[in-house]
Amino acid sequence: MDAAQISSGIVEHSRQARFSGTSPELWRKRLETLIAAQPAVSGPIRVQDVKPVAEAAGGSNGTLLFRASYRADGQLVEKAFVLRFLPTSGLFHHYDVKEQFDLQRSLESTSVPVASQVWLDEKGKYLERPGYVMERVEGTSSPMAWMTSGIIHDASPSDRRKMSLAYLSALADIHAVDWKALGLDWLEERATGTRPIERETNWYWDALVWSKNAEYIRMFEPIRNWLIANEPDDLEIVLCHGDANYGNYLFKGSTVTAVLDWEMSFLGTRECDVAFMYIGDQILLDGVPVPEGCLSYEERKAEYEQMTGHKLQHLAYFELFVAYRLGIINVLAMNHFPPEVLETFGPVMRRGPAICRARAEALGVELY
Repeated sequence: MDAAQISSGIVEHSRQARFSGTSPELWRKRLETLIAAQPAVSGPIRVQDVKPVAEAAGGSNGTLLFRASYRADGQLVEKAFVLRFLPTSGLFHHYDVKEQFDLQRSLESTSVPVASQVWLDEKGKYLERPGYVMERVEGTSSPMAWMTSGIIHDASPSDRRKMSLAYLSALADIHAVDWKALGLDWLEERATGTRPIERETNWYWDALVWSKNAEYIRMFEPIRNWLIANEPDDLEIVLCHGDANYGNYLFKGSTVTAVLDWEMSFLGTRECDVAFMYIGDQILLDGVPVPEGCLSYEERKAEYEQMTGHKLQHLAYFELFVAYRLGIINVLAMNHFPPEVLETFGPVMRRGPAICRARAEALGVELY
């Protein structure tokens, strides 16, 4: 099974779990109920074309596309929307749709391309699951196996380079956000700790402990302790997207029209996002050649530094930190998927912890 089949298979099994026990018709009724409850909205309200997102989307939350028509303040509105809702049984130990909604709404006033947030159902009063609705942005994202299929793979070498640079430019815009002025300091409460990487290390540690996977709790514990003990001093703290892979960046041509999936966002460093796709590609696309025109990891680092004027530092440390995060996500996925899925995709999911272990050993971390 090649990387493209693995990518689409994981997404499809995730999607099946998100929509278990529901149907497009049921979601249509729920969405009409949500829209009808909005103070400025009046009827007739019509929701149609309810469907899941395409293969490129991830599986952490449930995501539906739909169209709706209604009257707002007396004016007819006809728009395309996106619904994001929490799964009944999620991959992570903590989800909060209000945090995701508020973060993206705050970013609407910045240069970061995000979808406009419309309605929030924080407790699931109308949707029967906590969720939120945003306007749909025109564009296409890439599958996880971006080197082997999808819009980047299919583009010309010159367009691939433009798309790679547009992705880096979007990252730079995220990192340039004045998160304190936007009131995003609540992100400092994600987990216990006095320093940013310590907190985020603990957030994933809490998720791993929640998973009750004793084998990997034992393996990751000394890595967690090392990361906390060796966190570099005098870090410039920026808003991190947290899930900075090509699949979460909508493209129209070679322009990024929206950055998606903010549930893994945190306060960290530039290096955390710049290294993210490099480690993620090692897990899923190990040995697959980078298509002509796409920036290699070395080129991405150099272009980012030139673009922002900031020198990337402590990369070996932050690459291990990213491997720690992604390795734990793989463990959570192994706990989350049924045995028949693990039989097929287990080798890929075990690659994340193995890569993390190898990087830790290379840095002299003493493992049990």
